[in-house]
Amino acid sequence: MTCAACQAHVQRALRKTPGVRDANVNLMTRQATVAYDPAAVAPQSLVEAVRRGGYEAELPGPDRDIVAEQEAQDREQLNQYRTLIRKTAFALSAGVLAMAVPMPWIHHSAAWRWSFLLLTAAVMGWPGRHFYSRAWTALRHGTSNMNTLVALGTGAAFVYSAAGTVGFVPEFYYEAVILIIALVLLGNTLEARARRQTSAALRSVLDLQPPRARLLGEDGGEERDVAVEDVRPGDQLLVRPGERIPVDGRLESGFSSVDESMLTGESMPVEKVAGAQVYGGTLNQMGSFRYRVTSVGAKSALARIVTILREAQGSRPPIPGL
Repeated sequence: MTCAACQAHVQRALRKTPGVRDANVNLMTRQATVAYDPAAVAPQSLVEAVRRGGYEAELPGPDRDIVAEQEAQDREQLNQYRTLIRKTAFALSAGVLAMAVPMPWIHHSAAWRWSFLLLTAAVMGWPGRHFYSRAWTALRHGTSNMNTLVALGTGAAFVYSAAGTVGFVPEFYYEAVILIIALVLLGNTLEARARRQTSAALRSVLDLQPPRARLLGEDGGEERDVAVEDVRPGDQLLVRPGERIPVDGRLESGFSSVDESMLTGESMPVEKVAGAQVYGGTLNQMGSFRYRVTSVGAKSALARIVTILREAQGSRPPIPGL
């Protein structure tokens, strides 16, 4: 999905499926939340409804890790943003060059006309290629979106200008084609930047979880650093003063006070003794302690916070439906 029209199309496709009571599609997270009757429709049928509309979809896995999913989405958004910056820079540079050449030069020089044709084709073929491929996909499924408008406008101007290059018409609109693509790409780049800024709250929550954990052997003696993704329920971990707690668990030995303000908003530290629950992402302050891991991944408190934030970003107030 690339625009609000895509979002609305997918949402309509889901809502028209028999057995679906409501569907909400989030353009930023690329996720759909569907309320449906399991006796009337299967989840795989919802996926097929989206695919028939010209978009790809898949069901979340049973062992879905919301933290890893958010990190993957952040990486994807960053890659898209960097790609858009490169494409926009190329298209804008070509647009500046096109505007700098006086129009009489183009009218009186075949070399300039063919140079502009090749330059415009290069802009359409790399920075603007996705406009045409997505417009074609939408056309095949009997719908339209923002890409359709860009493809029609620039495509018609390019064909007309190409006819002028070979002498059939006197006008040329190569600079218009280049600048339209460049300006739309600039808008896409600003939109991608805004999406990344919107995800800043989620990234700040994810940054609370340390990347490494201090794993203890079964006898409690041997210590080794492991990636937090390799920690499993039942493992015994050691946390020292000033360190963030890697994952949720229950304290087995030691004594400390933990800053749990990221969970409760309360600035006063909470004392922890044997048997107390500790949560991943909170900050250990005073003492060292050992604890037994109880939940990781999607079942952890940190993952539930991320899930709530993602749902809040994707939810819409009921007033638009009135």
